[in-house]
Amino acid sequence: MKEIVNLLPVLFTAMLMNIMAGTYFNIGKQNIVFNWKKLASGIIKAGIVGGIFIGTAYCFDTIDLSSIGVTPASVMLSAISLYTGKALITLGRILGIDIKKI
Repeated sequence: MKEIVNLLPVLFTAMLMNIMAGTYFNIGKQNIVFNWKKLASGIIKAGIVGGIFIGTAYCFDTIDLSSIGVTPASVMLSAISLYTGKALITLGRILGIDIKKI
């Protein structure tokens, strides 16, 4: 559980980068009007994801679920990679780089 708690700031940083990049891209490049409700929704989703990771870490600490081949750290690192990747794709769009998703 300690490992998940230590990785939470990294996850929230990746989520924050994704939110900021998306906000900048939509307002600065797409000329979409800023929407406080959408921002609040993104922040609430980030909090929910963090809470789910804490709950998952608790479950793994209570019952050894690593025997099924999944650990909380591997799931957390996957989520961090996902949000960082999404932020980098949006950063590329901001910089005018056409990134094609496979």
